[in-house]
Order: sequence, then structure tokens, then C-alpha cells
Amino acid sequence: MRRGAALLACLFFTACGGGGSGGSSSTPSTPVVVAPPASNCGAGAVDYMAAGDDDMAALGITCMQSVRAGKETVLQIPNGMALDKAGNAYILDRAKQVIFKLTPAGAMSVLAGSIANYGSQDGAGGAASFNFNYQSRIIVDTAGNVIVTDTCNNTLRKITPGGVVSTLAGVSEQVCWLGAGVLPTHDGAGAQALFTRPAEIVLDVNGDYLVIEQLGIRRVTPAGVVSHVSWTNDPKNERKISGPSRIAVAGDGSLYVVESARIYRISGGLASFIAGGDYAKEGGVRDGTGAAASFKSPRALAVDAAGDVYVSDYDTLRKVTPRGVVTTIAGDGKGGDVRDGKGTEARFSYISQLLINSSGNVLALDTGAMAIRTITPGGAVTTSAATPVTSASVDGKGSAARFNRRDGTAADAAGNLYIADYNTNLVRMVSPDGVVSVFAGNGVKGAVFAHPYSIAVGLNGTVYVVDSERIARIDGGATATVLPHPVGGDAVVDIAVDPEGNVAVAGYYSVSQVSSSGKVTQLIADAGTGPRDPNNFSFQPASIAYDRLGNLYVADDDSKAVYKYSKDGKLTLFAGSPGWIGDRDGPVRTAMLGFHGTTEMAFAPNGDMYLSGQGLLRKIKPDGTVSTPALAWGKPVLGGIAIGNGMLIGMTGYAVLHTALPAD
Repeated sequence: MRRGAALLACLFFTACGGGGSGGSSSTPSTPVVVAPPASNCGAGAVDYMAAGDDDMAALGITCMQSVRAGKETVLQIPNGMALDKAGNAYILDRAKQVIFKLTPAGAMSVLAGSIANYGSQDGAGGAASFNFNYQSRIIVDTAGNVIVTDTCNNTLRKITPGGVVSTLAGVSEQVCWLGAGVLPTHDGAGAQALFTRPAEIVLDVNGDYLVIEQLGIRRVTPAGVVSHVSWTNDPKNERKISGPSRIAVAGDGSLYVVESARIYRISGGLASFIAGGDYAKEGGVRDGTGAAASFKSPRALAVDAAGDVYVSDYDTLRKVTPRGVVTTIAGDGKGGDVRDGKGTEARFSYISQLLINSSGNVLALDTGAMAIRTITPGGAVTTSAATPVTSASVDGKGSAARFNRRDGTAADAAGNLYIADYNTNLVRMVSPDGVVSVFAGNGVKGAVFAHPYSIAVGLNGTVYVVDSERIARIDGGATATVLPHPVGGDAVVDIAVDPEGNVAVAGYYSVSQVSSSGKVTQLIADAGTGPRDPNNFSFQPASIAYDRLGNLYVADDDSKAVYKYSKDGKLTLFAGSPGWIGDRDGPVRTAMLGFHGTTEMAFAPNGDMYLSGQGLLRKIKPDGTVSTPALAWGKPVLGGIAIGNGMLIGMTGYAVLHTALPAD
């Protein structure tokens, strides 16, 4: 990792020269034997912190039993990137809720935030907390401060070069969870200003920050004074722009913005159409001039010294001249495994941000691949060695295997992990010793899937899979359809199997059950103000699971709580505090849950539930008491989780982790 980071610095920031071939004539010194530091980890676990392994510390992992298969990386879900004048790179990682700093010398560290800690706390380094989502972005201003749009806190935050975080403008409120449509806005200084989900941010030529929010564009001075940006639409425009989604600033102060896959230039207060036609009408992505060109889904803009605009069109890089001539620079737009190459030989996953360095190369943050890609003006694409592409669907053992990041997981009694691989239409299996193979799909076991995404395993080893068309059952070497979906017009979110082989099906607003004979019974409907709680919450299951006694549990994304549906049909609050979001441990109605990411539940033999999607992994005792356990694998950010053969198994950034369940 350190060598890779150093190579990244060579690619991005400096011209690195070669080394000499001379040798030393001095007498070799006697090796010094240093005793290993004492370990603070459990038996059989490697203490990376004590060993001085900064790379693992940057992952938030101090102790690790093992990575069962795949390759873990520092970045989990990066969607913001910036460079300062000294050549330091800053990366916003929304899965980890931190800002990473990468120096030209190749040192990676956390500048601000604490791994998987959500909040709005100001302070230095790890004492600060954020609430980033997929819209959050980052820039470096003229004074060297890092400015981030803390979207779900509805604020603009400033981070000094020393890592001290303060709230520059706005009032902290949890706007992403509230689900409000259009929030009120207000101009003013600091806390007098109100945003409505600040997202894209760029540095204006005068040093101000331009921020896109739901209602338009706001101007923010370095002192935190907020005002609205207005413009007049050119009468020649076929469509007026009112709510742009992407923005870039040219050297002459002109703004380039995106609305509805069309590119506009705002200059002198006048918004003029530049390029982009009807995607469907043009038959997909199309190069050309003006309205004859079409984009798939522009995600980021950057303007070079010549005034050309580079556009990350989801999985391709396009260029737009000031006169509206659109060409494709790199990427084949066909999906599949990411690869380097020139022009259409290269392949991206999902480009979330673009920068242009002093050499004129485009730096692309390929969020889907968790990698930083460099594209020359001629279209040659390379991947930084510091952020290697590890996403793929490759069978093998241990670190030779590769995964596409999917969170639908389940385990059988022997400890085999099953993963629904959405991209390749496969169900893959990871054995306890790390051997990865295709379990079903593409004809294997007679199964043909259409983007599988949820999976469950019965006590007898039968595997159930949900894809975009049906719920299927794989028993032995045969695959059969249990039920086409949606069930009752409600799309399938998750499934679970009870000890008797009945399949529970969670929809967007209800939970039903399919018996072994195929009979469908609705168990829970949208409760509203009904039996769940006196609060007015709609019913939005995030995941479901059965315990070993056959009781059904529903993680409810609306109330941010977990409910228990007993075998005798009673629905009661099991854990959390309905209406409150947070990371507080404690008994029911005192503890708070987060529902920050993909949520899955798994039960240990002693009845304890483990719950992902809360930042850090949470444990819930049978009486509903929530805790945040200290496990041997440290603090990885987990999506899919499962339990089998005494092991707790987690799916993180393209790697499968496992550790022994604690004795209690």
C-alpha cells in the first residue's frame, strides 16, 4: 500500500526520476532483533496496530482474524476528491464518514472524522463527525482549507490543513432521513443561512464557493456569507434551466451546468444551451454537435485551460468544446469488469468526480471501482497503484478471488457464505477456507437469474434467491420458481426462511409469507398510526430475518427501529427508539439505530442478533438491549452479514471477512 501510494504521487503530482545502479561498499551491520509489541487482540488474531501497520490502521482495522476471500482496500465508497497547491489529495469516503489525506510522499491518513461515526460534531481530527451521502462533495479553497458539503446535516463544513472541523454555514438538521420534499432556504451569514441538501461544490475564480442544492445554486464566501445565484435563460434555449445538478467553473468565470442530461453555459448572467439531446430519441449515447449529441447521465464536469469541458457520463469520459462539439474520450460504456487502456479499450464503473491536474490530465474518481483513474488528453486510462481496482467476478481462493460489491448474503450451518452477484447474474459461494466458486446461475443447477439481489438459506440447506423477476428455490441440483414477484403489487425488498421452510417476503410497505405449499398470506401491512407505535410512521422494511424459534424480525427504515412479529401474530417493538436516529446503545426506547447503509440481520445460536447498516456492527440481545461489540476484526464497514458454524461473516469493500463469534 505504501509503495502504491508513492506511485500515485508520481503519477499525479511530480515527475519521478529513476534510481541509480551503484552499491555501498560499507560492511553490513549486525541485524538488530526487536521484540514484537504486546498484542491487545484476542487469541489467534493479528494486532496490526501493535505491529505498526499504518495501512490497516487507515482501514479502521486494528485486529483481524482473517480476510476469508477477496481484497480489502482503504477506500470503501469514495465520492469526493480534491487537490491542494502542495499536491496533497483529499478523498471523501461516505461509507467510512471520513476525509482521507494522501500526501505527495505517499502517506495516507485520516484528516478528519472517525471510522463509521455519523454525527455533526465539530472538533479536531477524530473528534469531528459528518453525515455524508452520495451527493456530498469536497473542494480545497485558496487558503488551503478543505470545504465539504455535509449533505445530510444540511451544512457546509470547513476543515483546516491541521484537521480542525467547524461548521461554516447552515444549521445542522437530519434532512436525508426526514424525507422532506423542498426545504426552506435563507440567505445570511453562518447559522443564519439555511440550505436544502447542499451537494455539488466548486471554487469560483474569486475564491467563493458555489454550491448546488435542491432549489438552485448558492454562493458562499470564505467567511460563510450565503446568497443565491440567479440567471436569465436565453430565449433560444429549447428548455429552460431551473435546477441544475452538476457544475464547473471555467477560467473566464463562466459556469457550466447540467440539467436533464443537457449542458448549459452561464456567462454574464445569461444561460445558453451548449450540447445534449434526447437520449431515447437519439438511440442512446451519441457524439455530435449541440442537440445532435446525447449523454447517458452526466455525473461531473471539469474545465481545462483551453476552455473544453470534460463530462463524466456515468461510465464514459466525454469532451465538450465551447462550441458544443461532443466527443467520447475514453470508456466503452458496456459495463463489466473495470480495465485500463486507450479510448474504448478502457472501462469505468461509475465516475463521480473529475479534476484536472497541472499536467492537463483528467483525474477521475471511479466510485464503483473504489479507484482513482488518470486519463490523458489522448484518452489513455491508467489506475493509480494506491487505489487498485479490486472489483470483478473471479473465482479462486483467498486473495485471488474478486467480488462485485453486493450486499445480499446468507450462510448455511457449515459456514459457507452465499452472495447474490447482481452484475453477473450468479450466486457465488465462499467456503470456510476461502474457496470461491459459482453456486448457481447461468445454467449452473438449472438456474438463470435476472440480477439477483437478496438471498436466504433454510435450515436444511435450501437456498432461496430473489431477482428482478421471481423468488427461486435451489434444492440439490435443481432450481424452481417459488413465486413470481411483485407480491400483491409490492416489490420485493428482502426474504427470510423460517425453521419450517416458510418464506417471508418483505415489500416496500408490507411483509407476506409464502408457505411450503405456495399459499401467500399477508402478515404485516402499512401500519401508519396502527399497532406498531403511536408515532405516525409508514412501514418501510429494510430487511427481515427469522430467529431459531420462528419469530420474524423487521428492520424498519421509516421509524429507525426493529420490530418483532411473534409466531402467534403479535407485533411489538424489539429494539431502538422509534423516531430517533443515532448510535446510542442501551435497552429498547433508549438505544438508537442509524440505518445508514445496507441493513442485514443475522442470529447467533444463543439468540443474539447482529445488525449491519448502522455504521458499526451492532448486537441486540433477546431482550432488545443494543450494544456495539468489540470484535477481533476491528471496525470494518459492513453491508451483508451472516452467521454459520460459529463464525460471524461480513461483506465489506470487495472482501469477505470472518471472525469467531464471541462466547457471550
